[in-house]
Amino acid sequence: MSGINQTRAIPAGTHAVWCGDSVTLGTGASTAAKRYSTLASGELNLTEHNYAKTDAGYLVDGNAISMQLDAAKADTGYAHGQVGYVFLMTGLTDSYQSLANMRQAVADTIGKAKRLFPAARIVVGVGPGCIPDAADAEGIAKQGHILTAITLAGTSADALVIRNMRAICGSDPDMHATGINPNDEGMRLLAQAVVTGVDADKGEPLDTPVTDLTRVYSSPGADWASRQVNAQRKREASKKEANRPTGTELTQLTSKLDELTQAQGLQQVILQQQQEQIGEQQRQLAEQQKQLERQQAELKTAQEQLAEQQKTLKSIVDDQGSTVNQLKAITSGLAATDGRVDQIQHTLYKNQVWLKDQLSKLDQRVTALENKGTVTG
Repeated sequence: MSGINQTRAIPAGTHAVWCGDSVTLGTGASTAAKRYSTLASGELNLTEHNYAKTDAGYLVDGNAISMQLDAAKADTGYAHGQVGYVFLMTGLTDSYQSLANMRQAVADTIGKAKRLFPAARIVVGVGPGCIPDAADAEGIAKQGHILTAITLAGTSADALVIRNMRAICGSDPDMHATGINPNDEGMRLLAQAVVTGVDADKGEPLDTPVTDLTRVYSSPGADWASRQVNAQRKREASKKEANRPTGTELTQLTSKLDELTQAQGLQQVILQQQQEQIGEQQRQLAEQQKQLERQQAELKTAQEQLAEQQKTLKSIVDDQGSTVNQLKAITSGLAATDGRVDQIQHTLYKNQVWLKDQLSKLDQRVTALENKGTVTG
């Protein structure tokens, strides 16, 4: 790989654990051998163990890269004590809606990686991949806030942070395969950035040595006052030199100021996002209150209708009560009439029996008279 230093010390651990999204998985590369994790591992003399998954992120439900760390720990095919690096490489798949929780999620993931692989150097690659063709300026800016949160979290956790890897390929069509995934050339440049970052992390640059050393001799004949003035000047010069920040200190100070500025900017974005969420919640609450008022009005109307129906029902019930009383009176009258009819029928029956008896007796008399007349004649 051109442009990469080939003379480097072999890290304490010879294995590398890679966690990330489709870019780290190698989607877009013509072969697995050309994905950037494989290229970088080869350049760093590390044995690659890649657990990346498509669409993974720090705060992707059911597909967080912390789950990939669990998969790495469960893999017993190599000595975990020999893991020299754990690469956490994602950022383009996390949602802007998760911004407020992003720094904590990254910090938690780094902490988990340190616990599982205590001998390893944790490397945070901030958003490796491409800017999709369909991405608009607002979406790119929002994604930039996600990357800032990852950067700040990684720096605070003392991880090696490879910043803004999204800018390596950007939206350049010559490095773009599909979606966020780079092609072979993009993969090569991502690998180069990783190797350069790891190499630079192996030692702090030394301050520029002082080369202009001038020995000053005092004349034996100089008076006492002159010697005192020279001594005072030397003391002042020594103080200034002691208090002068070195190149490394200036770089660190500038870096701290940049981080502070980024943190303040990110906090403002998060506050604005939270205010927008509160505004949306207030809007939803106002709409719910309106719905409640409408429902209360509908309930009042329903209650009034129910009261009217109850009034009508009471009237019907009252009418039914009067009708029932009338029916009871009629029923009583019918019962009395029925009793009288029974009496009449009974009397009629008795009269019919008596009449039948009388007719029978009359018939006997007639028969007797007829018989008597016949005998006499």
